[in-house]
Amino acid sequence: MSTQEETPAQRAQRLRADANTKRARADEAKQHAEAASKRASGMYERFSGGQPLLVGHHSYKSARRDRDRADNATRRALELAREAERLDDMARRAEAKAEMAEKVAARTTEWGPQHFRKGDVVTYRVFESLESTCRVKRVNAKSLTLDGGGGGMDDPRPPYARILARYRDGVRITDPSQAEEAQS
Repeated sequence: MSTQEETPAQRAQRLRADANTKRARADEAKQHAEAASKRASGMYERFSGGQPLLVGHHSYKSARRDRDRADNATRRALELAREAERLDDMARRAEAKAEMAEKVAARTTEWGPQHFRKGDVVTYRVFESLESTCRVKRVNAKSLTLDGGGGGMDDPRPPYARILARYRDGVRITDPSQAEEAQS
């Protein structure tokens, strides 16, 4: 049984579909939380006049029960709001991963040492959804040594597959084939 490696375009498409699913779930959870909040607020209308609960009065039992129900509905609305916020955070992270994968998938060729020289500024992928920008210190066979600003101890060495863009002479290039055309 042979397993096929996922292409960058397939990965970007899969991550975009995942991000869209998570966004839809987050939006739905937000709507549920807002509806629960409105429902809980409506349950307090009986107490809007400021009349305290009168112990021993014939209305005390039902008023107490109504207040307990409203309190429980408020707690539930708060739980739903927290869950909606968690799902929204997950959706934002998934969208950032999908955007990064789409940037990688847009390339027609891979970056290599021939595309860089000392002094270029590059944007590279740090994690699945974070990027950073540094100046090239050294061009190596499999990676770039970048100036991390700490005197060598924290100089990043991203492999060429993590490079997203190169800046040289005020020109930004995101696809290595554009760099090859510019050199021709």
